[in-house]
Amino acid sequence: MTVDQHRPPTTVPDPATFRIAMSRVPTSVIVVATMREGMPIGMIVGTFTSVSLSPLLVGYLGERTSRTVPYLVEADTVSCSVLRESDMQTVEEFRKPLESRFDRISWSLDEEFNVPVLAGAPLTVFGRPTAALEAGDHLFSLIEVLGVRTNGPCRPLVFCGGRLTRMDPSHVVDSDIWQLGWH
Repeated sequence: MTVDQHRPPTTVPDPATFRIAMSRVPTSVIVVATMREGMPIGMIVGTFTSVSLSPLLVGYLGERTSRTVPYLVEADTVSCSVLRESDMQTVEEFRKPLESRFDRISWSLDEEFNVPVLAGAPLTVFGRPTAALEAGDHLFSLIEVLGVRTNGPCRPLVFCGGRLTRMDPSHVVDSDIWQLGWH
């Protein structure tokens, strides 16, 4: 391997430049929710990820300064409901104060796990928070998966390029799909 002598050296970017660079990575948009004193509590995150298959684990990042994060990481159980392309009103509602975020959206209380579930979510993951790890200005909440529920085919809402967007339904990969992380 040869080194390109004409290439400028790579530098550590400032936070604003890094944020712009990372906006090129699309992420899911979900609502993480629980019940607290009979009231639904939740927030929107764009950092939800599958972590492990054995044991089944998922996780998300929440800002350490958030009023909502402590309720979620200390909860017995949480739901992680993926938003649909048509859920822009839900995003608007979750910009409101913590106590009124669920007032004008369609949700139900799951009887098995006793947590809020958004109506029509293409995927809801139910789980038990097991750890909250410090990750810079965020906490990484690790969740043991207790169950999943899917709800018919629909396209998820995606965050990319610093904005909420849709996946392009006209572009589908026709070749065999290979799985990331598998050889």
